[in-house]
Amino acid sequence: MKIVIDTSVITNPYSFKEISNSIEGAVNWLIEKLKNNKEIKVYLTPNTLNEISTFIKIPDIFQKFFRVKTPNRYKVKIPGIVLYNFLSEIRDRINRGLRVSEKAVREFEDKDKAIKYLRENYRRVMREGIIDSKEDADTILLAIEQKAILSTADEGQIKLAMDLGIEIIEPQKFYSLFL
Repeated sequence: MKIVIDTSVITNPYSFKEISNSIEGAVNWLIEKLKNNKEIKVYLTPNTLNEISTFIKIPDIFQKFFRVKTPNRYKVKIPGIVLYNFLSEIRDRINRGLRVSEKAVREFEDKDKAIKYLRENYRRVMREGIIDSKEDADTILLAIEQKAILSTADEGQIKLAMDLGIEIIEPQKFYSLFL
């Protein structure tokens, strides 16, 4: 079984709450479990590894048990309808973002209040529930390339994975595979 993980699997305390109180503890626990497990192969992208390294010092032994790989972005194919739907979603979000901006200009005389409103609402309208980074795209592409299960708590990745027929496992269930 191949599983591609994203940063949330390692860094979100809710993901590993049954295993450890810390990110370091969860990583060390996974390394110990992967030492004795020949059936599950865990993949992550270099970008994911870099993100994790901003939270903890990566143990030297980490890459012996976690496969760090960049997807071949030139060879992985995505159906045209997925791109079509993605662009439709982006257009809708741009329009909703404009409405948020217009409301801030019309309803707030105080610039600081308008900026606060914009930061809270514009970000939510534009980014929630959609992949919004190259890192997210790489994780999805790696799951496709490896014909792997995806483990993530990211709503945008989950939504796109479902559209692409990628099997998904919640981060908590990922950890439970090793119990």
